[in-house]
Amino acid sequence: MQFIGLLKLFGLIGSKIRQALLAASALGLAIACASAVSAQGITIGLIPKFTSDPYFVAANQGAQEAAAELGVTVEFNGPVGADVTEQANIIDRFVRRRFDVIAVSANDPDALAPAMKRAQDAGIVTMTWDADVNPDARSLFLNQATFEGMGRTFVEMMVRSAGTTEGDFLIVTAVLTAPNQNRWIKELKEYAAANYPGMNFMATLPGDEDLEKSKNVTLNYLQGNPDTTGVFTVTGIATPGVIEAVKQLGLEGKVAVTGLGVPSLIRPYLKDGSLTEAALWSPIDIGYGAIYIAQALHDGTVKRGDASMPAGRLGDLQFIGEDTILLGDPFIFTAENVDDFDF
Repeated sequence: MQFIGLLKLFGLIGSKIRQALLAASALGLAIACASAVSAQGITIGLIPKFTSDPYFVAANQGAQEAAAELGVTVEFNGPVGADVTEQANIIDRFVRRRFDVIAVSANDPDALAPAMKRAQDAGIVTMTWDADVNPDARSLFLNQATFEGMGRTFVEMMVRSAGTTEGDFLIVTAVLTAPNQNRWIKELKEYAAANYPGMNFMATLPGDEDLEKSKNVTLNYLQGNPDTTGVFTVTGIATPGVIEAVKQLGLEGKVAVTGLGVPSLIRPYLKDGSLTEAALWSPIDIGYGAIYIAQALHDGTVKRGDASMPAGRLGDLQFIGEDTILLGDPFIFTAENVDDFDF
C-alpha cells in the first residue's frame, strides 16, 4: 500500500511537472513567434515635403495600406511648411530611433543629402519618392512620371487651354530648389522650344508651397504684366491660388491657367470653367509604391540596375534608369472625371 501510494504521489508530481513543462514550452514558442514577427516587421520613416498638403496626406493613406499588407510600421512625419532644415532634423531623429528605412520627398536635393548620408552611415536604408536627392545619398528614387512626359503634358494642356501656341507665360513653382519642379520646368521649356517656339517664358516665381503666397505672387506679376497669355503651375497647392488671382483681376478667359492639380483643390474651378485641365497621378499609389520599394530594399530583393519589381496591387513597377523606378503616366483631370477621385 505504501509503495502504491508513493507511485501515485510520484505520478501526481510528474503530472504537475509535465504541465509546467508544457506551459513553459508554449510560452517559449509564443516568445519565439513574437520575436520572429518583431524581426520581420521593420519600421519605415516616410517624410513628405510638408504635411499640410492633401497630396501628401493621400500619399500617407497609400503608405499605410501597403504597411498593413506587408506587416511593417510606417511613421509619417514632415514639416508643416516646405522647410528643408526641418526635414533634415526629422531624418536625424529617425536615425537616433534606429529606423530601418527612411523614404523622403525632398525639398532640396543638395541641402538634404548630408542628413541622408548620415542615415546611410548609421546602417539605415535611404530612398526617395516624388522628389529626389543627389543619387549618392539614396538607393532608389520612385518617380511619379517621367520628367519628359510631365513637361510635354504641361505644354500641351496650355496649348489647349489658351487656344494658342504663342505668347508670354509665367511659371509658378514650389520653392526654387525643388528638384522635381525644376526638372519639369526644364523639360516643358525644351519641349516648347522644339514644338512651339512662339512660347516665351518670362518668369518663374516661387509660391513656397503656400496657396495664399501663390495667389499673391501671381497678382503682383499680372498687375504689371496684364498681357500674359497663361500661367503654368508646377505644384498642386499653387493652382487654386493662381486661379483666384486671375479671377480677382478679371482676367478669366484672357489668362489661361493649367498645370499640376489635386482633385479636392481644383474641383470647383473645373466645374465653373476657370480651369480646363490639370494633371497629376495618384498620390495614394505613390505612397503605396514607396513602402513596397522600402521593404524590398531592406530585404535585398531589389537593387540598382534591376528591370522591374513587384509592388502589390500596382503590379510590376518598371525601372526607367539604373536607380529610378516609374510609377506610371500622368493623369489629366477634367470637369467630366474629377468627381471620380476623393483625394
